[in-house]
Amino acid sequence: MWEVFRTLSQGGVMMFVNLGVSIAAVSIVVMRVYMLWFRYRMSSQAFADNIVAHVDQGSYANAIQTCSQKEYHPLAAITKDILLKADRSDKEIERAYETSAAREIPRFKRFTAFLPQAGNLGTLIGLLGTIHGLIEAFGGAQAEDAAQRQAVLAKGITVAFYNTFFGLSIAVFCAIAFIILNGRQGLLLEGIENALNRIRERIIDRNKAVRTARAA
Repeated sequence: MWEVFRTLSQGGVMMFVNLGVSIAAVSIVVMRVYMLWFRYRMSSQAFADNIVAHVDQGSYANAIQTCSQKEYHPLAAITKDILLKADRSDKEIERAYETSAAREIPRFKRFTAFLPQAGNLGTLIGLLGTIHGLIEAFGGAQAEDAAQRQAVLAKGITVAFYNTFFGLSIAVFCAIAFIILNGRQGLLLEGIENALNRIRERIIDRNKAVRTARAA
């Protein structure tokens, strides 16, 4: 632990600022890994099959109960809102879907978009530290004593390189993490959208069949 603190101290104050950025980035990655691989781990196709079976039987109460058990998942939450309007017009069903999706999908994607920004911020802070180190290095050229000039130059270059390395390391970490998380997020969203389209279309088709039967 002391070794880490000593290394950060050699890079100057900007290293500690970037340490805060790196901690924030790691926290986001850990949280999103938990959400995308564990909390939102559910087969969208199996869920849609279950809901569609209830819809075909006209058992909307059981379908809503199934959604309530997994309401933490955006697919279940949006489906529940659609089912609550299942006896209304097609337009109201579509409105319920759009309103619920506008609320749940951004919540599902929350914080992932911050990673590229954290990477850019880490790079910029590292660049500031690099420039600060170079200013120190060139400022030491004014010293009269050769040994002092060499010491100040070495310290300034050390500060510059440490900041450059740390800033770029944060940027690379954030870029790799974003690619992985965004890919997983997109895959889950695709499954959610396909399931919602299937459920919505089945409800609308059943309502049309019921209206046609009543009219006959």
